[in-house]
Amino acid sequence: MKINKLIYSILFILVFSLIAVNLYAEDDDRINLNSATVEDLVKIPGIDKELAERIVETREENGEFVDIDELLDIEGIDAKLLRQLKKYIKVEELDGCNC
Repeated sequence: MKINKLIYSILFILVFSLIAVNLYAEDDDRINLNSATVEDLVKIPGIDKELAERIVETREENGEFVDIDELLDIEGIDAKLLRQLKKYIKVEELDGCNC
């Protein structure tokens, strides 16, 4: 009986570790909105060149993005598109917070 508990505990830890590693790896693949170029952004499903240019222009005019939800202020991005984009983008500060 103790061996079964030990085996289940080890399996639980192994599965949890694999899930954690997978989540971390996915985050590394996302594009940082604060360093992305137009060329980077057009590779994302749902973003065409015009929208990518608006995103970069907004960042240049207002400074770094602090939160992904700021994209909702850009013409052409609604809540549905934003939910899709969250799989591909992230916001990380470059030079310090501009909050």
